[in-house]
Amino acid sequence: MDRRYQVFISSTFTDLIDERREVTQALLEMDCLPAGMELFPAGNTDQWTLIQGVIAQSDYYLVILGGRYGSTTEEGVSYTEKEYDYAIELGIPVMGFVPADADAIPVGKTDRDDAAAKKLAEFQAKVQRKMTRDWKNAEDLGSKVTRGLIHLIKNNPRPGWVRGDEAMTPETRTELAELKATIAEFEKRAVEEKAGLSEQIDTTFAHGSEVVSLAITHRGRDPHSYRTVDEDGTMDYTWDEIVEVIGPFMIDEAPEPTLRSTLESHILRDLQEEEDGGWEEEWTNETVLISDRSWGSIIVQLRALGIIATGTKKRTVSDKSVYWRLTPAGDAYLVGLRAIPHNANDASAEPARAKRSSVATDER
Repeated sequence: MDRRYQVFISSTFTDLIDERREVTQALLEMDCLPAGMELFPAGNTDQWTLIQGVIAQSDYYLVILGGRYGSTTEEGVSYTEKEYDYAIELGIPVMGFVPADADAIPVGKTDRDDAAAKKLAEFQAKVQRKMTRDWKNAEDLGSKVTRGLIHLIKNNPRPGWVRGDEAMTPETRTELAELKATIAEFEKRAVEEKAGLSEQIDTTFAHGSEVVSLAITHRGRDPHSYRTVDEDGTMDYTWDEIVEVIGPFMIDEAPEPTLRSTLESHILRDLQEEEDGGWEEEWTNETVLISDRSWGSIIVQLRALGIIATGTKKRTVSDKSVYWRLTPAGDAYLVGLRAIPHNANDASAEPARAKRSSVATDER
């Protein structure tokens, strides 16, 4: 992958114009992206935010010291040193270049102020605590930058910049294609589940003649004490029987409370007809209530099988009920259960009936 690195060049400007030109040329020959004060006026405090952004986006930082400390901020720190400190703060790999012979620098390119010269010496000492190379002239500096940056890149890998069409490796492209295919499959399943487009129920879940125990409360009035009495127990049903009972109401759409009360009425009739079931037979005003847990299990199971899906018709704002409908697969399944075959001898056979489990009475 063709990766290019952005390199920030920091230095005083007017005294190092030729040197900066050589460094910029060296970086371009290395396919690096030079960045520095040529992009913005040096010493302009209004540009500090811009300078910070460019440094933060750079992979490496080069500071070139000459004979001048440079223009300073209100705090008395040169902009070159402020840039250097910011690069160190960000953890950007830095390399410094210092004059090989300070006395050889022309007088016109040195500080005449003793205070500035002292600050330059202190700044140079700070820079030399990191990796530095010395330089004699502009041409020498250019070659030193090339060799030094190669070493810096080798020992301090950075993200760099790549063309947009080359940003992904073949492995990444393959992985992305696989992820897209997986997402597409999940989206397809979600659409099918929502729209009920699946043609068959998912038989990996319990269905058909497999039995589920429903926890119920049988409530009635004792004719002797006139008290309302509850007895708790379970009734066993096959999944087919549950679908047969509530399925026809969802051919269009039905609110969940209606479906629940329909199944409860069906269970009450079975309970009243059951012989030796252990349920109280003398009560009046009887009702059956399915536990929330059992009803929730029914809804989850029918959804998992792909038999039902949430309703899609628009309702009034005041209608807060959840509506359920048969999916095409659920409709076909119900037809198979309820439709009477032609010339069938056993078409009226009763489905598997409920069986009593345990009953506990609570009088109140």
